[in-house]
Amino acid sequence: MEMLVVLVLMSIAVGLVGFGLQQGLSTASERRAVGDMVEALRATRVRAIVTGQPARTEFDLHKATFKAPGKREMHWPQSLRVTMQTSSDLGSSVEFYPDGGSSGGNVVVADGDRRWRIDIGWLTGSVQIRSL
Repeated sequence: MEMLVVLVLMSIAVGLVGFGLQQGLSTASERRAVGDMVEALRATRVRAIVTGQPARTEFDLHKATFKAPGKREMHWPQSLRVTMQTSSDLGSSVEFYPDGGSSGGNVVVADGDRRWRIDIGWLTGSVQIRSL
């Protein structure tokens, strides 16, 4: 009887660890996607400064993808909701200029009650992220 109780408790513990691991992997995937977005935006800014030519990071909100110049297209998890505020002339992209400035705007990434906002400064082109 005692052995049966131990087996039941062990199976419950293994189930809880599996659930926690799955949640942790989901959160890691979300954070990686947000980090990749920030990295793409910063790389685009550097490219514009170095080449002396405007450069854009393009987001496709329907296909859940984004792409920086010279980089491969990246996908974000379907569980994430991504919204953008950018210049109406640029649609869902952010443009950086050779002087370091940008078109400005922000990208909000949400999954349930977890939210992040990526702010792109129009004057300096700085890309900052914060948890909301």
